[in-house]
Amino acid sequence: MSLNTVLILLILCFVSCDEHRVYEKNIDFKSQQWSSMDTLSFTTHIEGETPLNLYVNVRHRFNYNWRNLWINLGIIFPNDSLYETAINIQLSQPDGQWFGDCTGDVCLLKHPLSNYSNYAFADTGFYTFHLTHEMREDPLLEIMSAGVRIENYTAIE
Repeated sequence: MSLNTVLILLILCFVSCDEHRVYEKNIDFKSQQWSSMDTLSFTTHIEGETPLNLYVNVRHRFNYNWRNLWINLGIIFPNDSLYETAINIQLSQPDGQWFGDCTGDVCLLKHPLSNYSNYAFADTGFYTFHLTHEMREDPLLEIMSAGVRIENYTAIE
């Protein structure tokens, strides 16, 4: 077996090991700065009436200035109706201990959206998710990426 074949098999193994993921996409920020003018957009096809969990992913550095991150989430449904909500994502505890999976000086937080836990989207079709930030600091420094993750329903811990 060639080295290329082994590498491809390893990559496929790691990608396919996430059995709950239905959709996930993250967008990296140039210079690790998120401008309030940057709207992140994600479109995916969802089968209606399948119970799902929806998450917002945030990857940041330890030097991020705040304990939280205010995000506006917009969802455009297949019938073109729009739902918008503000989300306050807690990134750290009061003592400064970061939430999420941290390695080195980088943390990745998969923030569950409680309104979309065990949620069955009513219609089958394409859904578009938009993310913008609503923080006073602009651009928002030390944010490396943000995104959306959709999983098959499992109880959120």
